[in-house]
Amino acid sequence: MKAISIRTPMNVSVQAKFASPGSRVLSFLIDLFIIFIYFRAIVFLFDRVLNYHFYDLGSEAYDINMFYGTLFTITLFPAFFYSLWTEMLFNGQTIGKMVTGIRVVKINGYKAGFSEYFTRWAFRLIDFWTGFFLILFMIPILGEITALVVGGVMLLASGLVALIFVAQTKNSQRLGDVVAGTTVLKLKEKHSIDSTILVEIEEDYVPRFPQVKLLTDKDARIIKDTFLIAKKKRDYATMRRLKRKLETVMDVQSDMRAQEFIETVMKDFNYYTQKL
Repeated sequence: MKAISIRTPMNVSVQAKFASPGSRVLSFLIDLFIIFIYFRAIVFLFDRVLNYHFYDLGSEAYDINMFYGTLFTITLFPAFFYSLWTEMLFNGQTIGKMVTGIRVVKINGYKAGFSEYFTRWAFRLIDFWTGFFLILFMIPILGEITALVVGGVMLLASGLVALIFVAQTKNSQRLGDVVAGTTVLKLKEKHSIDSTILVEIEEDYVPRFPQVKLLTDKDARIIKDTFLIAKKKRDYATMRRLKRKLETVMDVQSDMRAQEFIETVMKDFNYYTQKL
């Protein structure tokens, strides 16, 4: 699986894997199912509860039908803007992305903002949604069967374009990602308590570096995540770079080996954190 090198605020490069085309397709299908269920619920509400006749626009109750037709269109907005508001609300994830463990980020690995999410959403009309929203909005005009057939063909065609882009581009980007400067990364696997910023320390532990108080919780998480990855891969070069960065930030010098020094810093950080 392709990966991207991201430089953390501690000036250390870490590798993050791109989301696979399969996980992106699965998240898309989950989101599509959610939107479909929402749409069917809205149709049921208007058809059975409000008794709105989608195809009877020439009836005597023309005014009320026009009102319901406008209201029906408005209620489709949450579906139409689904990826935009969910990615804004859930920090780069739709519900489908949550399930599959992937997230939208800028190409440099940092958090995306409204402009990136909006650009991705706008280009979904080309990448994915052309056919689906034709189904939603054209049913009253074309009839359900015709809209489903035509929309389904367009949905399949547009989805294939997105899939080809993801598979062939260097950074696994669909067209909307290329324009927005974003990509989709696979989130790290969930770890046990050992993968949090907490490190087990002895009751009589004596800290070595009180300068760790200069570090924030965010710094500590980055340090530990980077260290665990480097330790697992036996990437001693990254450990040495991380040690040098910590020595600079904390304004200390140590003769300890990089691994020992980092482990000590993490223990010291937890010691002082628990004393607060």
